[in-house]
Amino acid sequence: MGSEGVIPVGWPADLPPAFAEEFAHRVVGWLLDRGPAGLRGRRVWRQEPAALALVTKTHCEQELAGLRTSYASARRELDDQLSPEAVDLVLVALEAAGAEAAETLRQVSLVAEALAGKRWRARL
Repeated sequence: MGSEGVIPVGWPADLPPAFAEEFAHRVVGWLLDRGPAGLRGRRVWRQEPAALALVTKTHCEQELAGLRTSYASARRELDDQLSPEAVDLVLVALEAAGAEAAETLRQVSLVAEALAGKRWRARL
C-alpha cells in the first residue's frame, strides 16, 4: 500500500482505480455504460466526467427505486393476470435485478466520489 492509494471495497472490477493513469481514459465510457443510453450523443458528458457521474448516480438511484416499487406491488398488480408460480418467478427476477442495481449504484457512487477527489486510505 504505497502512496498511490487504496482501492475501496466495492470498487468496480472492470475499472482501474482512481489513482491509476488509465482511470481518466476509461471512466467516461464506464459511466456511459451504466447511465441512460441517450447520454452517449452529448459531448458535455465526455468533457465533464463529474457531471456524468452525478447524472449516472441519479439514474441508478431511480432504477433501484423503480425495481423496489415493482417488487412491492407485483403480487397485487399481477395476481389476476398471472399464476401464483409466475408471480413468484417475477419476484425472484425483480429481487435479482434489485441486487444488481444496488451493486451498480454502490460502484457508481464510489466512482463519483473518486471524481470529486476522494481518496481512500488503508484502515488499521
